[in-house]
Amino acid sequence: MTYTIAVRDEAVYGGLVVPRVTPSFKTSNSELIEFLKDRLRDREAGELPTRERPLYTVYVPDPAGSHNALVCCAYAAPERVPVGDLLVRVPKGVYARFEPNGDYHDPVEDVWAQVDDATASAEITRAYREEIEVWRGPGDVELFISILV
Repeated sequence: MTYTIAVRDEAVYGGLVVPRVTPSFKTSNSELIEFLKDRLRDREAGELPTRERPLYTVYVPDPAGSHNALVCCAYAAPERVPVGDLLVRVPKGVYARFEPNGDYHDPVEDVWAQVDDATASAEITRAYREEIEVWRGPGDVELFISILV
């Protein structure tokens, strides 16, 4: 398990929502999340995510103790988010940044397993605020877990 500590600036995301989910690799790899990613790609004329224009899944906690998953793109300003999309502003924060290390064949399962290991060993203390998956292409995934410092 390897991770780095990163500070992410405030960001605006807009996209399609899946309500009441548990952040995990099972959610990330679900057919519904993949369907929503396809819808976002359709908007961009079928473009696959790249380093310059990744797709995100932002897990946003709700008052009931659950999370909502926003499958989305980042935008420079709220007015740039397409009409009809859900908009989320994620404040500046401190995160543990995970990348696949090859322990699992599936890179998404790999990063979430590392989070579970780091949490279980008390290397990180999750803040349970927004958590962000960054998708740049097949096998190119980063996971940012909000942490207490």
